[in-house]
Amino acid sequence: MMQLYCRGRDENHSAVRFGLNRLEHTLRARGVQVFEQSISMLVPGLTCPGLSVQIRPDPDRSAEGFSISRQGDFVSVTGFGPVGAMYGLLDVEETVRLYGWAHIAPTIQEPFLKKRGVKFNLPFQPYADGEIFEKNRETIKSLDFWKEYLEFLAANRYNCLSLWSENPFEYMVDIPKYPDASDISAEERRKYRRLFTDVFSIARGLGIDVYIITWNLRISPGIARGLGLPEELSRYNHHSRSIGLRQHNEIIRDYFREAVKTLFQTYPDLTGIGTSNSEELTGTPREREQWVADTYLEGLRELGCPVPFIHRTNMSNGVIAQDMFLSRYNASEKYISWKYSNAHMYSHPLPQFESIFHAWGDMDMDGFRVLYTVRNDDFHNLRGCDPDFIREYIRGMKKPYVDGFYWGADGYVWAGEHQHVPNHPHVEWNYAFQKHWMQHEMIGRLAYNPELPTSLWNDRFTALYGENDGPALFRGLCAGVRILCAVNRLYWLNYDFHWHPESLLGREGFKTIYDFMAGVPMPQVNVMGMREYAERGEAAADGRETPPQILEHIQKQLDILSCSIGQIDEQELAGEEECVFWDVKAWYALGNYYLRKLHAAIELLIYERSGDGERKEHGISLLREAVLFWKELSLIGSQHYLPYYMARVEQTFGWGYYLREVERDVTRAEKVSPIGAENHGIGEYNPGEWSGF
Repeated sequence: MMQLYCRGRDENHSAVRFGLNRLEHTLRARGVQVFEQSISMLVPGLTCPGLSVQIRPDPDRSAEGFSISRQGDFVSVTGFGPVGAMYGLLDVEETVRLYGWAHIAPTIQEPFLKKRGVKFNLPFQPYADGEIFEKNRETIKSLDFWKEYLEFLAANRYNCLSLWSENPFEYMVDIPKYPDASDISAEERRKYRRLFTDVFSIARGLGIDVYIITWNLRISPGIARGLGLPEELSRYNHHSRSIGLRQHNEIIRDYFREAVKTLFQTYPDLTGIGTSNSEELTGTPREREQWVADTYLEGLRELGCPVPFIHRTNMSNGVIAQDMFLSRYNASEKYISWKYSNAHMYSHPLPQFESIFHAWGDMDMDGFRVLYTVRNDDFHNLRGCDPDFIREYIRGMKKPYVDGFYWGADGYVWAGEHQHVPNHPHVEWNYAFQKHWMQHEMIGRLAYNPELPTSLWNDRFTALYGENDGPALFRGLCAGVRILCAVNRLYWLNYDFHWHPESLLGREGFKTIYDFMAGVPMPQVNVMGMREYAERGEAAADGRETPPQILEHIQKQLDILSCSIGQIDEQELAGEEECVFWDVKAWYALGNYYLRKLHAAIELLIYERSGDGERKEHGISLLREAVLFWKELSLIGSQHYLPYYMARVEQTFGWGYYLREVERDVTRAEKVSPIGAENHGIGEYNPGEWSGF
């Protein structure tokens, strides 16, 4: 029997109630009778099996922190705020679930990073068209989805949800001044208002701040008509004239001011808003920023309630954003958002793009904080995780001016499950974020406490899949991600439309051996590129990671994958565990393909400079071997995953669709000739410089 004590006023907090419910569920699943008692004050000196929870604010500690103490079998959880109490209860619950009551240890914990968020692309008015957004339009209309998602985020210590849409206003609000400015019917808007009112309320109760992030200037044909303007003004394109017509139209400026005000008048539980000074704006940086100030800043000023604001920026526009917006906005929470690793989180744990682009110049960093935008546009379909990489990545964010991050993808959303073959015995989850729980969990948990040991997730996998299979699957998924990180370090392209490593696709199509030969490494992370290595040799590395060292690292991870696969009896697998195992096998095939393609690119680059025919023949041989692994990858994928049209990349993801391109790499390699030869650089192969940006 277990007695749970909670002060009456504390148990009324939604966050505390969520933590108590989780703990009670786990105890009952272990056969423990649980009795909950509301008390006015806690009784000291208890040692019998039981737990007390209380909220005790401490001005010297974060309200999201907690302490756990114990006397005998009696455990006391003290939260320094309601969310801290919830986190303390969740910590106890996890210990009981994995190890038992006796293993609950005294601890005091506070968040390592203040803001720990996710980037969620709303599928209406998304930044780019793609199947994943189209198929999730019904998913996000379900309050059941949002409740599960928000509880999942809270359990994994996230406290920020950013919802991204080109223009969410026409779905979410009725603007009194412009009642007809929407493509959405009044009834549909009422449904969305009810939905998001509940979503924002649930989020607030779980300690999750919600921000609406827009692409500043986008309007739909319905908005244009409702404003009495030509529909042509709503066209999405990058022609400066059409953009300028929108940007300099006073009615459109006023529409956005009214939309911003109405949004917060409609949703009192919404935390804040954000936008950018780029995207479809035109003109000089100051002219673009002036539009943001004339619309969003003025709308917030007219609102008269200084809500938190996230100012997205890139390159060196932070200086202008501070001068023209942030310094003039009287709010206690003002953030600049910066793309920390551009589109490729899974690369190097210490990206240097702030330095490369001189992000902050001579800015005085007082008065606002930085939130990093972290994007995984590296892999969306295969499961993957690596707590060691994520831990180092998170620790690298700890800077005096940084509050935290939100992470996600530009061309994807982990919401409904639409990539797996439906009605398949693998599918024991309801939503994509549940399939990818390990990645979400590690990022959120390690951002709260990077001291969590890697063994925690080894034990999580063991609890799910058994003492033999669990650790093997965990090691395999980690090895797969480490291969992708190594690939990105050696072959770098900045953004998702340039390069999606899981598929080898970019907007121009499949990345060929010629692309790899012309590639550059990730900038300023001490990696020697393949071309420089071919020209100057390893002696010129000067302490940098060399291409052969990266190949050696990939081979080491392939050995781990091979061992993991060999340790598991596939005939005994079923359900979700078999799906995870097939993902591990897919990583093995993809990793072997990459190993051979990168090695072939190096061999062909050396041949170009030396004329050594053996190097060329070795490169061709490696590409023939790569074909076999691509066929294996295609077979694994076709057995349980569906092809889909990718947003941003604008290609169809499905490994088997590109087998012909993989085979053609052999023919391409045969056409490579030494530098100086008459046919060098003729036709499809042009080894010109490519900066990666």
